[in-house]
Amino acid sequence: MRPFARWPGTPLVALSLVAALPGCGHRGDPLPPLRHTPPGLAEFRFAQRGNALEVSLLAPAASVDGIAYERVVVEIQYAEGENDLDKAGSRREVLAFARQRVVETLPLPAPGTIARAAARGLVGREKGQRTLTMALVAQPEVAAPSELRARLAAGGVRLDWSGDEPVPVDAAVKPPVRPGMPPVPGAPGAPHPGPPGSPPAAGAAPEPRTPEAEAPKPEAEPRSPEAQPAGAKATPQASAGTAESAGPGTKPKVVELRKAGFFLYRRLGTESYRLPLSQQPLAERHTTDATAPESATACYVVRAAASVDPLVESAASNEVCVEVRDIEPPASPGGLAVLPREGGLEVVWTPSPESDVAGYRVYREGPAEPLRKVADVEAGRSAWLDTSARAGVVYLYTVTALDRAGNESPEAPKAEGSLP
Repeated sequence: MRPFARWPGTPLVALSLVAALPGCGHRGDPLPPLRHTPPGLAEFRFAQRGNALEVSLLAPAASVDGIAYERVVVEIQYAEGENDLDKAGSRREVLAFARQRVVETLPLPAPGTIARAAARGLVGREKGQRTLTMALVAQPEVAAPSELRARLAAGGVRLDWSGDEPVPVDAAVKPPVRPGMPPVPGAPGAPHPGPPGSPPAAGAAPEPRTPEAEAPKPEAEPRSPEAQPAGAKATPQASAGTAESAGPGTKPKVVELRKAGFFLYRRLGTESYRLPLSQQPLAERHTTDATAPESATACYVVRAAASVDPLVESAASNEVCVEVRDIEPPASPGGLAVLPREGGLEVVWTPSPESDVAGYRVYREGPAEPLRKVADVEAGRSAWLDTSARAGVVYLYTVTALDRAGNESPEAPKAEGSLP
């Protein structure tokens, strides 16, 4: 064993103390400090609503490394025409709490003007990643719906409104045609391709024919516009349509998505309006919200949409609010029978199949005795003994079911009985 070595002049006691110092417990390089950099902003949207442009987004709750925010600054960039956002765009900073929905309105330019917007988060000197730039072509103001009405119905909240059906507009920004580059199909100035097999436009070079082009094309499946009810599972939007699978071995059904219609918005309590209840605009001026939770105050507005992507909407209609509660009665009991027993007539029935039944109500009718309630029976029981029945008198009985909201079912078919 080699003897303990030490530097010349270093006391042995000092070396012993250094050797006895505890380690940090971490192996490898030290960890870098956590970053305060904001993440990309969620739910960023840019739309035309009424006589203004609107930017909406969700403020982040924590940095990219998980440091919780109390507040964060949101920077909104906006430009008109072909102006570059960084060089010629205007900026607006908004202070927001964590997870707060930020909604900022911008002036609406003249119809036909291109408008662009983007946003990012700022914390101190840290800048978050900027959102993708969204753009639209400003349109004339869309007429707003009116006379929105709401009432409770058996299937949920029934809503009706008035207003003109919006005319579809094309608010998408087309790619510019640059000198020396072939025009993009669909862009301004680009020749329309025309139907297959038609002669090329004047001045256009004929397309080369390939064996695939010569092969007969299968007929396209007809597209049928189908409405998606409010509150249903959202369907991804597309300009041409979406394919719905009908099962293995069958052709997918293509559903044409509407480009204009009405969007219904709902908020609960003190919440703010966010997304419409259906991603597909409604064609009719009425719908039923079957997803409103019971015991909540649901408020609604409706907007007319002349374009879905990008979104061009009217101002909101009048707001209506309703206290949501169950008004649908449960199913009636069945199998009603009246059996003579010692001490009275026993009324028996088959329980209602509803899961929210809170009890049953027994009614009796007799000679010179109108139909009246004679008993309330708690849920879980399906029989009741009428000890007040008199011998030799024929009685008619019926039973109803009551749910927890107090709704009463229709009467079960009557059954008669008497004591000997």
